[in-house]
Amino acid sequence: MQFSILVESDQDKYETIMIESKIREGVFHKVVKDLESGKAVSCSCKCWSKGNKPCVGMRTIGYE
Repeated sequence: MQFSILVESDQDKYETIMIESKIREGVFHKVVKDLESGKAVSCSCKCWSKGNKPCVGMRTIGYE
């Protein structure tokens, strides 16, 4: 049995922006921004990945 996986490239739809944490020096948030809407869609931080809550970095860019 063979499987094929189709992966659509989203490089032209999203941009990753590094924003320094205001709480912890030297720690950066990797915020993913939707280029079409200009809003943040996700972040690498614990607030977003564990609690699905927008962090300061996401709110800086704009979040719906």
